[in-house]
Amino acid sequence: MTFNDTLTFSQSSAVLDAPEGLPEAVFWDMDGTLINSEVYWAAAERHVIELHGGTFSDEVPLRARGQSTPRLLQIVQEYIPAHVDPDTLRSEIIGYVIDREREKPCWATGAVELLDVLSQAGIPNVIVSASPRAMVDNMARQAPQGAFVGYVCGEDGLPAKPDPAPYLRAAEIVGADPVNCLVFEDSPVGLQSGGASGATVVAITGFTPEGVVFDGPQVTNIKDYVGLSLDDLANFMELGSLEK
Repeated sequence: MTFNDTLTFSQSSAVLDAPEGLPEAVFWDMDGTLINSEVYWAAAERHVIELHGGTFSDEVPLRARGQSTPRLLQIVQEYIPAHVDPDTLRSEIIGYVIDREREKPCWATGAVELLDVLSQAGIPNVIVSASPRAMVDNMARQAPQGAFVGYVCGEDGLPAKPDPAPYLRAAEIVGADPVNCLVFEDSPVGLQSGGASGATVVAITGFTPEGVVFDGPQVTNIKDYVGLSLDDLANFMELGSLEK
């Protein structure tokens, strides 16, 4: 999905002052990257499993992290003794998380400030998530006005991460070569997806639970977005170009 976006005079001026080597666009995974929603997902998984007479395990969020919605439902079903219609599970889990996100968006630390920096520099942003459309659309519309020019979601009919298709689609939305784009991700499958598209990938570790290992292809790991500048993004892109 794309949104209308207008480059203002102040943004045009910022582009003239920007350092060389900046990404043509920045692509953000959503859960655990753009927003700290993993706690909401874990709570939803526990709620639904126990609602249907199952026993929740701490391994559920670890297994479900970064997975597509169909795969998430399969994992949750394993912890419920009787079969539950997938549409019912989907509705219960997604409804729970959306309600929490509407109450409190839970933006990742420094994310909104970085989005503002990118907007002022005229660099487009796209959300690339495996989550359902209703969830991604909700967060895109809660973001600062003009922050995102569009999004890719789990209901777009594309192969799921770690396939590069979601990030290739994001590049199509902005009309950019993925090689010249930057990806923020927080899961192994997401990092693989972004790297396979040809983009430069940075791993966000601030919300990563123990047991999740990042073994590539990111150029660096960062906890959050606090203090990130355009110079930092240019440095990320330079690191990426050295590895390609």
